[in-house]
Amino acid sequence: MNVNRADRQRLALLALILLAFALRVYRLDAQSLWYDEGVTAMLGRLSPAEMVRWTAADIQPPLYYFLTAIWGRLAGWSEWSLRFVSVWWGVALVPLMTILTMHLTRRLNAGLVAGLITAIHPLLVYYSQEARMYALLTALGVIAGYCVVRLGEGRQRPALYLAYIGAAVAALYTHYFALFLLAALAIAYRLDQPSRPTKRAQSPISSLPISQSPIPKSPPSNLQSSIFNLQSPFILANLAILLLFLPWLIVMLTQLNQDASYWQGALKLGEALRKVAVSFIGGETVTERQGLWLLPLYGAITLVTGWRLWRMRSEHRTLRYGLLWLLIPTAAVLLLATFVPKFNARYVMLALPGLILLWAAGGTKIEDQKTKIEDKKLKIGDLEPAAGAESSIFNLQSLLRWGSLLVITICSLFALTNWFANPAFTKDDWRGVTEFLRPRLGEEEAIALISGHAWPVWDYYAPDLPALRLPDLRILDVNAVLDFSDTAAPLQATLDPLSERPGIWLIGWQEDVVDPTGVVPTQLTIAGKEKGLDTHYWGITLRRFSQLKTPWIPAAPPIDHALDAQFGNDLVLRGVSAIDNGDLLLFWQRVPGRNLTASAFVIGGQALDASGAVIAELPNLPPAGYHYPVHHWPDDRIAMGVIPAIQWLGPTPTPGTYSVTLRLYADQDGQRTLLTTRTGGESVTVAEIEVVIE
Repeated sequence: MNVNRADRQRLALLALILLAFALRVYRLDAQSLWYDEGVTAMLGRLSPAEMVRWTAADIQPPLYYFLTAIWGRLAGWSEWSLRFVSVWWGVALVPLMTILTMHLTRRLNAGLVAGLITAIHPLLVYYSQEARMYALLTALGVIAGYCVVRLGEGRQRPALYLAYIGAAVAALYTHYFALFLLAALAIAYRLDQPSRPTKRAQSPISSLPISQSPIPKSPPSNLQSSIFNLQSPFILANLAILLLFLPWLIVMLTQLNQDASYWQGALKLGEALRKVAVSFIGGETVTERQGLWLLPLYGAITLVTGWRLWRMRSEHRTLRYGLLWLLIPTAAVLLLATFVPKFNARYVMLALPGLILLWAAGGTKIEDQKTKIEDKKLKIGDLEPAAGAESSIFNLQSLLRWGSLLVITICSLFALTNWFANPAFTKDDWRGVTEFLRPRLGEEEAIALISGHAWPVWDYYAPDLPALRLPDLRILDVNAVLDFSDTAAPLQATLDPLSERPGIWLIGWQEDVVDPTGVVPTQLTIAGKEKGLDTHYWGITLRRFSQLKTPWIPAAPPIDHALDAQFGNDLVLRGVSAIDNGDLLLFWQRVPGRNLTASAFVIGGQALDASGAVIAELPNLPPAGYHYPVHHWPDDRIAMGVIPAIQWLGPTPTPGTYSVTLRLYADQDGQRTLLTTRTGGESVTVAEIEVVIE
């Protein structure tokens, strides 16, 4: 009977592995690669030396890209093939979590529940279907964690140390945030030493063919049990890890000070914590509102499972590992983000196994300590229901256990349904854009890519369609904001050879960073006409301009009404223009050498017709729009703001002569103060603005 039960339990683990594989290959290539995955495809096809140089400039270590390069040369570079590397590691995570949990808890039911949650967790499924390094990082972290658990029990075997060193170094060369998990594991190892009992029950995984029984026969020596002893093998192992990672550590520390892919500022800690909580509940495929609705329920599950582990002395070790695994990497990533405010919830995905460990260990039946220690013959098939309170499904603890697992399962399936079927969770559709554009691109038309750093994913889908990159960047630089002088010459050089009246397609992605005020569309509107397009692609903007007179592309701010109106000691209004689509352009500049008196500014005023009647109140907008706040402006550049025609001419703009009265307010924490001009005036009026609607 035990043999049959053991076989069923092995089949259960196999079923979980197959479930994980099915979820991870289902619709694997249904969606387009997005930018980060395009970078993976580009790097995988480089030589090793070129790959290292590129990744060093982008701070990310190269191991994942090396693995992808090897796989791509064997299996090809299709979307399916590129993502399969992550599929493999995502599936491997299921037996790894099962083994880790069974070893810590000495309970096969806990291990199988951990495997189930790992198989269906939407965050893990999502990143197992993405050609990025996060599934690999998480799996390597679990391997390193398993080795530390074994070492913490006194299993001082050279093979374990070598496995730990190998997994830890591989994790660090996958993503440098692995350092925070290794710190958590080191603390757990140190706390293991004084609290480990001298007798342990035999592990249920002892009869699994994938593992040998991990139960130590004797406690470690005092020398081995001190993590602070420089002769400790664990210390020596970590010194070896540091030494092996040192070459990239130097690169990482150097690049941290040069990384310009994010705006400087303060981390919004509350917002970051919400994003982490939502991702640990529903991954990337629930809205924040849905995740916050579920947060109290998941919080209660976590508290209950943690309490159940805490109340049983025999489960304290599991509780320690779970909490340290969850909390230290998360806290460390958030702490780093307070100094380098670049954060995404996926950066703490390597902490998720700690939470799964708590849910699985505390959400399954816990035998009392006497049973766990004294039952020497506990085997993989010996999972008879224990007599007593927990043997009935109708008692409170059983209801809590089964209810918790049911909630996690239902919510995970809901999030997975969103991922597979809800178009609101579509990735940036580069494939769709290129498929639409290729048959429609005329011989006299060019393509411009804004931002230019998106070229890897563009080149993956359209290597036959060269694109002008504005700006010409390898990696996003938030300081490379486009100006009229930056873009006029490249546009003219690209368009002039095509025709006397050429056209151009604008492909926009992250244009709110590099062209936040719409300089390039403004230049093309002045030089030609925009053709309306009745098509939309998720995450990407597509615009078409034709009949361009390239000499008309302005290389300087196209100011029709020059001004020198200074408001307070903050901003100067340099001029105003109206372009042929009726939009009103405002040209601003910071007062050089002055500190801003407020954190934000907004404009106000009225538009008047030729008779002097007010036809519209100007919208209370930032001078250069929401994507380009004043504190991002260089002192030596003019920033353009755009007021759309319908917002200053009314819902049906008509040609004519108009005037505008402009005011500027300093906005400090919602308190607005009107700024006066040099002459003490409260506003500036610009008259005789000719509007021609074409």
